[in-house]
Amino acid sequence: MVTAGGVLLPEALWPQAVSCRHWDEAEVHRRLCADPAGYLAFAAGYLAELASGRAQLQMPAKQVLDDPDGGDFRLMPCVLRGPRGTLKSVKIIGTNRRQTLLPGQITVGELLVLDAAEQFVRERFDACLLSSARTGLVAALALGRLAPRARRIAVIGAGRVGFYTALYCAALGTIEHIDLADRDHVRARDVAETLARHGLPCRAVAAADPACDAWLLATTSEAPFCEPPPAAPTVVVSLGADAAGQRELADAWAGRARLWVDSADAVNYGDLLAWRRQGLIDDAPPPDLLALRCDPPEPAAPGEQRLFISTGCALYDNLTAAYLLAGED
Repeated sequence: MVTAGGVLLPEALWPQAVSCRHWDEAEVHRRLCADPAGYLAFAAGYLAELASGRAQLQMPAKQVLDDPDGGDFRLMPCVLRGPRGTLKSVKIIGTNRRQTLLPGQITVGELLVLDAAEQFVRERFDACLLSSARTGLVAALALGRLAPRARRIAVIGAGRVGFYTALYCAALGTIEHIDLADRDHVRARDVAETLARHGLPCRAVAAADPACDAWLLATTSEAPFCEPPPAAPTVVVSLGADAAGQRELADAWAGRARLWVDSADAVNYGDLLAWRRQGLIDDAPPPDLLALRCDPPEPAAPGEQRLFISTGCALYDNLTAAYLLAGED
């Protein structure tokens, strides 16, 4: 017999002890920064298995529960079955608008990996930096297809997503100059100097130059600020407008640019949701990142505008967990 709260419980009814490993933010960051090119290569292989049919994906739309203050929490499940085995993941993640207990941290939560057969939690990943890194990965994967000859880019927003976006875009191997812009120029300088010390061609600038080959928007903006060319380059990757109350892109982009997204449910958030509500675009989801990787566009015609929007996708959380776990083998 086992005593629990003063009540005896028969031995046969007592749960088994479960071993669950915890990956803290420092360990996640260390692993995801150790080999950026290797992370990109792993992602390319992971997506190739899906594209070829050797792996199968089960991923319902993410569930988002909104708070009155503009915050939310999200449930993002994903199961991938393929040559590497079965990986079941679910991320419980929040948008922390209040930031009283955790100042400066807009992303909070955990990514859980379940036992493939018995469903208990085997791995727990702190998900603030993991979410930012996987968004940077998505940005680099999209940029590599939309602007494969890009030499000079600007990252607008010197937060966590901006940091990882610069890191992984540099790993593409073609980028010679990365301009980093932020309303907080001191933060932009500090991030740019940190990246430069590690060999990245990064510098802080007061404002992003439309003459760049591409802009990557990594802000928490609640109002659109990026106008189409000539105010911006012909290739823009938007990463920050992932909730109903967030915007990065001016309405003038709608219907003018070729559009790709990270996942089909991107039309339910941020700029795409605003454009749907105004009737500027229809409800049909644009092609996603997997389609972009499988079928990259031809070299852009003069003046052709290309736009990629990421609002967060559980597939890339699953992929990132697989990459981290593969490093344990």
